[in-house]
Amino acid sequence: MTNRAAALLAFCLIGAGCGGKTNDGAGEIVYNSSANAVEIQALQSELPEFARESGVSVKLNPFSGQEKLYAMIAAGQAPDIFYTNAAVRDRLAAEGHLLDLRDVSSGDPFLDRLWPQVVEDGRSVDGGLYSMGNWSFTAGVYYNKDLFDVAGVSYPDTTWTWNDMVGAAEALTKDADRDGKPEQYGLFIPSHFIEVFEQMNRTPIRKNALYVSIPDESAEVYRKYLDLMDKGIMPDLLTVQAMGMQAVQMLAGGKVAMLVEAVPNQGLIEALQIRWGVAPIPRFGQKPPSYFRSGSGGLSISARTADPESAWKALKWIIAGASIYQPNPVLRDADFVGGWEERYPQLKDSGFRDVWNLSLEHNGGDLRSFVRYSSWTSARILSLLQPEFDQLWAGRITVDQLRSQIPSINEQVERELRNDVTRRHWKPEFRDAVEAQLARLPQ
Repeated sequence: MTNRAAALLAFCLIGAGCGGKTNDGAGEIVYNSSANAVEIQALQSELPEFARESGVSVKLNPFSGQEKLYAMIAAGQAPDIFYTNAAVRDRLAAEGHLLDLRDVSSGDPFLDRLWPQVVEDGRSVDGGLYSMGNWSFTAGVYYNKDLFDVAGVSYPDTTWTWNDMVGAAEALTKDADRDGKPEQYGLFIPSHFIEVFEQMNRTPIRKNALYVSIPDESAEVYRKYLDLMDKGIMPDLLTVQAMGMQAVQMLAGGKVAMLVEAVPNQGLIEALQIRWGVAPIPRFGQKPPSYFRSGSGGLSISARTADPESAWKALKWIIAGASIYQPNPVLRDADFVGGWEERYPQLKDSGFRDVWNLSLEHNGGDLRSFVRYSSWTSARILSLLQPEFDQLWAGRITVDQLRSQIPSINEQVERELRNDVTRRHWKPEFRDAVEAQLARLPQ
């Protein structure tokens, strides 16, 4: 953290609050911005003009960690605007820490500029609007064209399936000395992207579930994922650690021919010096496609902000005005693909446009763990479930053994939730909604 940021944070902590009014009556808003130096410089260069046009002064508080934010909120000294994911947002809203954006956005034409799902994703169980999506992305399979050409393998297209991807990975895996440790693997899928394949396999997942469930469609994906490592066409996690390389480095250095990653991924695009392309997540047989699109978080406004109207103006500008975030994919009137192709000409022949447009046409939403599970239970679920997944991916337990742990995990989760309902200081609307969910659970 810079000295300037540290001084600002200290001021916020000892003062009556970060936001308020300047001496000339203009709104003064503190934004918990990214700690990225490039973003901070870009925002600071444009904030004076925004202040002249809007009458709202914005101070940047470079993000210094979630725990620091929680401490500031608990002390009643939260920044006016800060990022929340869905699980955090609902809990903070239930405890009265977030402004219901309906209070400041009613009738605002800005909402019409957003994709409808962006607004819907910001709602909580009480119907309140507590965050506004500020970015979106999908996922795809990046691939090294030179390695495909050498192996005589056709580039993937928009119709390919899981079996096509596996066949390509087999042809692209090279183990010249036959020691069982390929010099070149066909594919790498980081484990945190397993959910986008569950989604494509049409796993019947309900958002905000109180309990864990592993339907057959999920189990099928887990087995197929493990099979990639068993076949030796994808490095296991220990091998990846032994390589001492980031996933992007493995693709750029020819260690893997294909890599599943976010689309767009600015760091990857800027780092790759090879001939590369990107394809959609492959379909499962003839099942209709369901592409991942992030929608799990956004910008929230503190309920203690001294100037809600100015905070709303600043939030809108961050999303739709600040040039560092443009063109913003949450805006349906923005030419997102065209803007990124202009910024990065290498995208024009990469498949990026097809991947992005397919994700819009067959939007499966965001079913990652912290959206799949309820805000009230996700933290506990993940603390119990993640160690089991680590064991699974390491080959120490089977999918069936993982599934056998689910009843025990759910018993612990329900016990903690019932305690929370009686102990937590939640607003009545949230408490009633959670109690109604509990009442519907089998006894």
